[in-house]
Amino acid sequence: MIGLVVFLSIGGALIANLLHARSYLEQQLNAQSVDTAHGLALMLTQYHADPVMAQTLLNSSFDQGHFSLVRWEGVDHKPLVNLASPHPESEVPAWFRGLLPLEPSPGTAQVSNGWMQAGRIIVQSQPNYAYLSLWRGALHTVYWLCAIGIVAALIGALDIRQMKRQLASVVRQAQAISERRFHKIPIPGIPDLAEVALAMNHMVDRLQRYLDGLRDELDLMRQKILTDNSTGLPNREAFELRLGGLLKEEEDPVRGFLFLVRVANLMELNQRLGGSKTDALLKRLADDLSQRCQPHPGWMATRLRGADFAMLCPEIDSREACKLADELCACWGRYQGMDLIDRPGVANLAIVPFHSGDGRHQLLTQANQTLSLAEAKGGNAWEMDSRAGAAPDGMADFNWQNLFDSIRDDHALRLRWYPVCLADGSFAWQEGMLYRVQTEHLPQMSAMRLVAQALRLGRSAALDLKTLALALREGPDGRLAINVSPASLSAADFLPQTQQLLGKHPKRRIHFEFDEAGLADNWQAFVAFARGVRGAGHRVAVEIQGHNMELVARLHEAGIDYLVLDHSLTHNIHQDQGREALLRGMLRMASLMVVELEAKGVATPQDKASLIEIGVQLLTGPAVK
Repeated sequence: MIGLVVFLSIGGALIANLLHARSYLEQQLNAQSVDTAHGLALMLTQYHADPVMAQTLLNSSFDQGHFSLVRWEGVDHKPLVNLASPHPESEVPAWFRGLLPLEPSPGTAQVSNGWMQAGRIIVQSQPNYAYLSLWRGALHTVYWLCAIGIVAALIGALDIRQMKRQLASVVRQAQAISERRFHKIPIPGIPDLAEVALAMNHMVDRLQRYLDGLRDELDLMRQKILTDNSTGLPNREAFELRLGGLLKEEEDPVRGFLFLVRVANLMELNQRLGGSKTDALLKRLADDLSQRCQPHPGWMATRLRGADFAMLCPEIDSREACKLADELCACWGRYQGMDLIDRPGVANLAIVPFHSGDGRHQLLTQANQTLSLAEAKGGNAWEMDSRAGAAPDGMADFNWQNLFDSIRDDHALRLRWYPVCLADGSFAWQEGMLYRVQTEHLPQMSAMRLVAQALRLGRSAALDLKTLALALREGPDGRLAINVSPASLSAADFLPQTQQLLGKHPKRRIHFEFDEAGLADNWQAFVAFARGVRGAGHRVAVEIQGHNMELVARLHEAGIDYLVLDHSLTHNIHQDQGREALLRGMLRMASLMVVELEAKGVATPQDKASLIEIGVQLLTGPAVK
C-alpha cells in the first residue's frame, strides 16, 4: 500500500508538472509568433511594402531557426514570400512528442502601404526547442521525484519494519496461545495492535490468576491429604502409596533401601527445649532428608509419625547406602553447634533392603528391629540389616562408567511396550519402558536402575538418546511414548541430537514424558525442547506425583500436551475421597491449560471406573486392555 501511494504520488506530481510546463511553453511559442509577426509587419509598412526589403527581412528572421513558417500574403491571400522548413531531427523521442503534443497558434499582422492594405505576415514558431526543453525538464523532474520517492520509501520501510516487528510479537503470542503456551507481551505503539495485545494480555493475566488460585487451593488440599503439616514432607499415607508401588510384582524388579530415622527422646526434647525449638529441629532434619532425595527421581523422604521419618531410595547399592547414612549422621552431629539441640545425640537410622515382591509389614518390622540395634549404639548411629549384603545380584564390582561409554552399541538394551487407551477403551498409543536383558555377566536391569546410575554419573542424556533411537528404529507402528530425564536437558547438544534422530524418521511421532523431579532446575531448556519438538508434530508431557503444584501451574508456558498421574495418585482411588477430590482439582487445572490427563499404573477395574468417572481421558496399566 505504501509503495502504491508513493507511485501514485510521484506519477501525479510528474503529470501535473508536465502539463503545466507544456501549457507555459505553448503560451511562450504563441507570444513569440505574434511578436515576430507584428515586428515584421511594422518594418515592411515603414518600407512601403517593398518586395526586395520584405524578402531580406523575412529571410533574416527565418534564418534564426526559431520558426517553421514565415509568410507574406498579399491582399488576395497569395503568398508573396513563403519560407517554410520541415521538422528537423530531435533527440526527443517520438512517443514523448505524441504524449505531450505542442500546438502553438500562428501569429499574424497586417502590412500597409500608405493608406492601402498590402497583405499580412504569418509566423509559425518552431516547437522543437520547446519539446527539447520539455523533455529535459521531464527527465530532471523524474530524477528528483524518484530520489524523493526512494527516501520516502526507505523511511516508510523502516516504519513498516517496526510495525511488522510489533505485529509479529502479537502473532507469536496468538500462536503461543493456540499451542497452550500463555505469556504476555509488551504493548505495541500501534493503537489497533495495542488493543489486541491488551485483550490477550488481560486474558493471560486472568488465566494465570485463576491457575494460581487453583494451585493454592490444591496445595492446601494436598497438604491435608498427603503432607505432614509441621515439616512439609509427604505423610505416612503418601509413604505407603509409594512403598506399595515399589513392592508390587513387576516384570523388571525394583530393589533399593529403606532408611528409617527416629529422633531420640522426642517427648523429653519437647519438654526440655520447648515446642517451637523442637519443631525447628524436626524441620531442619526433614529438610536435610528432602535435600538428598531431590536430585534422584523415585526417591522420597517422609514423616511417618512423631519421631519417625523414612527415606525410600530405590536402585542404590549397599556402599552408596552406607555413604548416605554416614553423611546424615555427620550432618546431625552439627546440629548442636547450630543451636538446634543442647545435646550431641539427635537421631538413629536403620537401613533395610527391599525388593519387588517383598511384604510391606515384614519390611517395616525388620526396619524397626534394625533401628533398635542402632539405638543401642548411642546417638547419631546407624545400623544396616544383615540381609543387605555387599550388593544385589553381584553388581558390586560392576563398572557402570564402561556401560554408559559403550551405550550406543549396547545391544542388550530393549524397550517393553504398554498400551495407553482412551476412556472409551480405544487405543491411543504405546509407551516404551527401557530395560536391559540378562547377559552372561550381568542380571536383568530395570529402567529405574539404569536411570539412577545414569544420573549419578551425569550420563542421562546418552541413555535417553539411546532410548529414542530404539523407539524410532524398533518401535511398533503408530504413536510412541518414551520417558526422558529432566537432567538430560542440561546437555547442550541434547535437543540438536534429538532433532537429528527424529529427522531420520520423519513419519514417526514420539511423545516425550518428563518426570517433574528436576524439571524446575532445567526450566528454560525444557521450554526450548518442547517448542523444538512440538513444531515437528511430536508431543511433550510431564509425569507428576502431586507434590509440586506450583510447577504444574507453570506448565502452560511450555505448551505441554498432557499430564501423567503417578501410580501413587491413582492407586485405590475408588476408596480415597481425599485423593479423588485432589484429582478433580487437577482436572480443572488441566482443562484450563487445555491438556489431557493420563492415569498411570491403573491396577483394578474399580480404579479404572473411578478415574473415568472423574474425567481422566487416558489410562494405562494392568487393568487397561
